Amino acid sequence: MFSPAIEKQRRQLYSAAVEGMEERVETAATAEDMLAALHWGMALVERAHDETPAKIRRTVACRAGCDHCCTTLVDVQAHEVFYAAEHIQLNYSPERLASLIERLAAHRARHEALGPDAARERPWTKCALLGADGRCTIYESRPAICRVHHTTDASACAAFATDPEVDLDAVYVPPLRARMFAVMVGIDEAIEAAGYDDRSYDFNSALHEALTNSLSRALWMRKLPAFPDGCLSEREQD
Repeated sequence: MFSPAIEKQRRQLYSAAVEGMEERVETAATAEDMLAALHWGMALVERAHDETPAKIRRTVACRAGCDHCCTTLVDVQAHEVFYAAEHIQLNYSPERLASLIERLAAHRARHEALGPDAARERPWTKCALLGADGRCTIYESRPAICRVHHTTDASACAAFATDPEVDLDAVYVPPLRARMFAVMVGIDEAIEAAGYDDRSYDFNSALHEALTNSLSRALWMRKLPAFPDGCLSEREQD
């Protein structure tokens, strides 16, 4: 699928992510240690982007304020939720935090009211963290899946929000995506291998729980499910 050079880079990035995260997670005794490891990991994801050849990065259509990909479902693992929650708790004023929690609660109520199949139907609602100017309000601490989304045609992203038949694979940037995904997957697999919660959560729903229930982080550190089943990205029928 990729050229030999890209495939070699992908494998090297994956190995570096797994080995580096395993080393940090193995010695992490506190939630603060785990968050420090995540800061290292996310920096590695960004480096995989920045070190991609400029001629490849120039093909990317994504720009600040282009928010089509922010009107979609974001599936994450628990560690990404706590990474975002840390940024919010450190940087938001009490008033801004209260407003965000209100928006997240509304999203969570909608998510939990939907059945497993309906949860994937369009149109989707915008992420509660999207600002009025079309920019992510936690850009520095956004989930990895948000970081690795790049296409050559923003209009395709806009169309996909309402039409599931739109083929986004046709407008992805394979060399860039391969590099960044290699790091993202390596980080996730290292954390999963250490026994931490590996369930897939709806980002906005789980973030609401993380910001309103301090017990969730304690559960995560004990390697138990961090969030209720209602926060799962996909749920089985009762």
